Amino acid sequence: MLMISSAAMAAPDSQQVGPYSVSFDLNANYQVQVGEPMETDVANVYGMTLFTDNSTLATIGIADYAEPTDSTLQVLQQLNGMSMMLQGLNITNMKEMVVDGKDGILTAAEPVEAVADGPSEVYRSMYWLDSIDCECGPVSVGTTSVTITSTYPLDVTEGLLSSLRIVKGEASTAAPAAGGQVLPPE
Repeated sequence: MLMISSAAMAAPDSQQVGPYSVSFDLNANYQVQVGEPMETDVANVYGMTLFTDNSTLATIGIADYAEPTDSTLQVLQQLNGMSMMLQGLNITNMKEMVVDGKDGILTAAEPVEAVADGPSEVYRSMYWLDSIDCECGPVSVGTTSVTITSTYPLDVTEGLLSSLRIVKGEASTAAPAAGGQVLPPE
């Protein structure tokens, strides 16, 4: 079911995204759109988009892998950097940071070619909800990864990341914010 919530500003929000309760505080006017899950043999992916307009948005993607997957922070950094470069983004900064109480990364990038009405800066953060050290060597494994991509300014993006909480289970307020609407799937 596709859900769109009305605009909110600096008020904690909680949304049900697949089997996950996602709560956050985004210091901006935005609407919420929760997408249909994508299911494969390898992973189930759940996502939502927080958007102000066509070029100012943040996406939160949660991937549930069927098997434990390498969740080593250095691998995450390499994959994130390569993925952003393949999307036409020039990496300007990458740093480790804690998101949702877990070790993660935040990458800043600029489009290689400026696009009219396009974002001038893109941020992507990645972390694992359940990463644990593996007895098999100097690696970590996990089954649930989270990727946040944002074109909001850095201070708004960092505020989102510092307030983000994702837990498996029902959201305390799974319904759209006041005045929001639930739309049928397209």
